Amino acid sequence: MDTSAPLDKKLRDATINRKKRPGFRCLGKQRDGNYAIMIGAVTGTVNGDQLMKLADIVIKYAAGGHFTTAQSMVIVGIKEENFNDAQQAIVKAGFDIRSIGRDVRQVKCCAGANLSPFGLQKTPPLGQELEAMFRGLPMPMKFKISVSGCPNCCANTMLNDFGVHGVMNGWKVFIGGKMGTKPAIAQELAKLVITDDVPRYLAAVLRVYREHAEPNERLSKTLSRIGLEAFKSEVTAHLDTPFDDFIKEAENARETAKKATCIEHIKLQ
Repeated sequence: MDTSAPLDKKLRDATINRKKRPGFRCLGKQRDGNYAIMIGAVTGTVNGDQLMKLADIVIKYAAGGHFTTAQSMVIVGIKEENFNDAQQAIVKAGFDIRSIGRDVRQVKCCAGANLSPFGLQKTPPLGQELEAMFRGLPMPMKFKISVSGCPNCCANTMLNDFGVHGVMNGWKVFIGGKMGTKPAIAQELAKLVITDDVPRYLAAVLRVYREHAEPNERLSKTLSRIGLEAFKSEVTAHLDTPFDDFIKEAENARETAKKATCIEHIKLQ
């Protein structure tokens, strides 16, 4: 079986150039010449009614759907002439169109103690809270969050910019993980953090990262450059800093994203 495919260098380069834009960004043109839309489900959870609506959208406008590692669904194979109608149908069905830009992404979340026999903490309430507070907040580069309900780390706590996993009586907090061509394993920032304090830690990490990140720099590189202990010291100093500004900025960013047409005509030189 031959699984190789020729590289479309023009499309790749155009996509790379789009990635340099700040803030919210939708999926672009796909290799088959059609378009795709990424939609989100908070904590990766959908009900039967939502699934039926998604099925109708895919049947009417697309070639299929693909579940991502971030617990979003990408509706693929949308013809350009159907794109706007598909986007409106997705919003009308009660879903958000999700960003793949330089901002705080959808919170990835395992089932946790609600369902898992190994769960030590209930994950959906925390995941929902973090998403409502911070998703969409513009950042120096993409910023991924995960919540795992036990030390098994099913939500890949160690491979995200900010990850928490449940232990008895609290959470361990890790920062600086990522996948990509040069993966990085997250480092421990704090342990036995109570649930109500997790947003404070996240806000402090986001603030320090914004202050120190160089252009195009993921958190893992920022940590490597200035050192974990120095970063941790500044995070500790910001734990009591109010973050209403972040919550408002994220809310405004999400409202702006809702008005975006999403489709972009990539000019291939």
